[in-house]
Amino acid sequence: EAWITRQLESEIELSPTLTGVLGQFETLDLTPKECREFIYMEIPDDATPEERRARNALRNLPKRELAQSVLLRAMLNERQIEEVLCDFWRNHFNVSFTKGGPADALIPDYESQVIRGNIWGKFPAMLKDSARHPAMLHYLDNYLSRKPPSKQELAEVERKVRRRTGSRQRGEEAASIAAQKGLNENYARELLELHTLGVDKFYKQKDVVAVAEALTGWTADLGRNGTQNFVFNGGMHIYGDKRVLGRVIRSKAGEGQEEGEAILNLLSSHRGTADFVATKLVRYFVNDIPPPALVRRVSATFSKTKGSIPEMISAIVESKEFWARENYRAKFKTPFEFVVSALRVTGAEVDSVRKITSTLQSMGQPTLHCDDPTGWYDTAESWLDPGVMALRWEFAEALASGKVEGVRIPDSFFSIIPSDLPPLLWQHHLTRAVLPGGAGERTRAALAAVTNDYLKGRSIPDLYDLGPRLLGLLLGSPEFQQQ
Repeated sequence: EAWITRQLESEIELSPTLTGVLGQFETLDLTPKECREFIYMEIPDDATPEERRARNALRNLPKRELAQSVLLRAMLNERQIEEVLCDFWRNHFNVSFTKGGPADALIPDYESQVIRGNIWGKFPAMLKDSARHPAMLHYLDNYLSRKPPSKQELAEVERKVRRRTGSRQRGEEAASIAAQKGLNENYARELLELHTLGVDKFYKQKDVVAVAEALTGWTADLGRNGTQNFVFNGGMHIYGDKRVLGRVIRSKAGEGQEEGEAILNLLSSHRGTADFVATKLVRYFVNDIPPPALVRRVSATFSKTKGSIPEMISAIVESKEFWARENYRAKFKTPFEFVVSALRVTGAEVDSVRKITSTLQSMGQPTLHCDDPTGWYDTAESWLDPGVMALRWEFAEALASGKVEGVRIPDSFFSIIPSDLPPLLWQHHLTRAVLPGGAGERTRAALAAVTNDYLKGRSIPDLYDLGPRLLGLLLGSPEFQQQ
């Protein structure tokens, strides 16, 4: 209880190790505009081929450093609940580098301001910050959403292109392309379906259209020399009253941005949002099949506290369901959780995370590269794949035997085994360190078999030979795959 209270209520400073590691990154603290300028920094005409290659390689640095920082924070941050919450909300309000284009410059700031900047606050603030952030506007195309161009605007497009090119055909083609621009429902649909109410809950298609219309003009200055900031463009907005979820959103001339804000307020206070967010949190923290009674209590906490995230987490971890035996080890680790927990439990020293990030990619969960707006799923059925499990076993063995590039388990980890302890008992000390809840019968039998086979061929047991073998088995065991 004291540990949880400290995690939720007090400021835990970053460790000197983590501070030092993050301080080596060049791009984490850049604004989107600065990040964009870094990515597209001019290459001098007289640059050598080597200099050009080096400069081009740096264009991926913001994206690479952010992914590395997410992993390192998860490994090293002593405020563990903070990292767990970041993992949850990063998937709830998913954006992805797979979108390409401006995303490389926008997502580092999104992670800092929208996700990390709100996890100790309230849901409505995070929702509003995500809705206005250029990374989300770009990811779900709302920056393009606008009222359909008028006949006069299309005629002006045609005249300009014809005048510039001298071609009537090109002018007509440009006008035809411009005519296709208009309302984009992508963000409005995901706002209702994934961020607030849930799939097919409370709303209909006409609500999606009305929300999309209210959010026209919510765009961003994403040009090469732009600020990369949120902008409301009244010229793109569809004015007029909108009816959403049975409520009328009044429209006033010159106040189009307020329509979108009114809808975000409506959704934040809707009981459907409280239920949906509560269900996801309980599923994430307790069981793939969320206990209904706990969901109702967390939903009530959402409504009572106006979406306080710490209060909802407290309601979960203080509940009888959280501690119930049937919910013990009921969750299956995602690849990210598996890799991070293996590194944390062994106290692994990391000089480079390049191999770890490539491992996550091969396991199907590359950091911040989930193309689906749902984010990565956290239920067992999403990850119980034989091919992925084989990769987990390979990683466990490689980590334990020191074969993961840039990563090593310190000798001090194995010092938990007393020097005068018989080898047949080594497995018990390692199990206690890696699986505090204990190992199952099959895992214990496998550990004993490896120890016996080892002793048959050795007269003098070697802790730093047998120890890694046993550790690899424990990290790859069924029990370690469970939360």
